Amino acid sequence: MLDRLSLRPLRIEDAEAMTTVLEDSSLYAFTGGTPPTTAELARRYAVQIRGYSADRSEEWINCIVLIGPQQEAIGFVQATIFEDGKSAEISWVIGKPWQGRGYGGHAAELLVQDLVRRHIRRIVAQIHPEHEVSQRIATRLAMAPTSTVVDGEVRWERAIAVPDAE
Repeated sequence: MLDRLSLRPLRIEDAEAMTTVLEDSSLYAFTGGTPPTTAELARRYAVQIRGYSADRSEEWINCIVLIGPQQEAIGFVQATIFEDGKSAEISWVIGKPWQGRGYGGHAAELLVQDLVRRHIRRIVAQIHPEHEVSQRIATRLAMAPTSTVVDGEVRWERAIAVPDAE
């Protein structure tokens, strides 16, 4: 059974805890990069908590994934809602010590539920073709791979049906 998992909006103060969560270099095997420092995360988070791009063409959702009664940070989920207000791109990362327990899939499901409440109608994710865990999570989210490849990653998509008008 999963520990109680929740999402909380990102705060600059999360940088210290997230430095530890994101310290394992294996997390960057498919995405590139290196583990960030606390100062780097604080700078990044200061921009992300604004909630939108500089030109306001994108809305950003950035949440910390928390577990247990102590609300321990174990990862993050993100969504970029595009200018049309009907489509969003999502991503998720769970720190190495917490992987393999279903947390990534559950956190991504919570994010998608929020997007559905916001009337998002198309969800996309870019997933490296060898990243089998992320592919399983995308499948759990009812996403399917497309023939589109962006920067070596396959675009996965899910269309969300619009409920019939009453």
